[in-house]
Amino acid sequence: ISNISGLRNVRSIGDSFLESCFSVVFVDLSIFTSVESIGSSFLRECWMLGSVDFCAFEKITCLDNRFLSGCYCLKTISNISGLRNVVDASSTILYGCTSLSPIDASVPGYECLSEELKVVLKKRN
Repeated sequence: ISNISGLRNVRSIGDSFLESCFSVVFVDLSIFTSVESIGSSFLRECWMLGSVDFCAFEKITCLDNRFLSGCYCLKTISNISGLRNVVDASSTILYGCTSLSPIDASVPGYECLSEELKVVLKKRN
């Protein structure tokens, strides 16, 4: 999904944004520079989604339940430093993303993340 430009000024994304869109392989998240909150099940069970770029997520402080969980083909996360302001993260974020490599200090931008988010990511690994 590459043309969601109508959402450019959105400040909040509710629950279940594109949940269970099984055949989606790409979503351009770069327009979400105004988003401050994301509800639960964001992109949950987008089985074919291969990569995510968090460059626009700098205003996000909370990652709710099932954020990107069940994305079995997710292999690449870019610009993880875009999540540097997240101080509250559910233990179910990225759950079941079996193709995703561990997110640890070897990932560029990891050092910018809050200790709270690092704890959740460590448990996911």
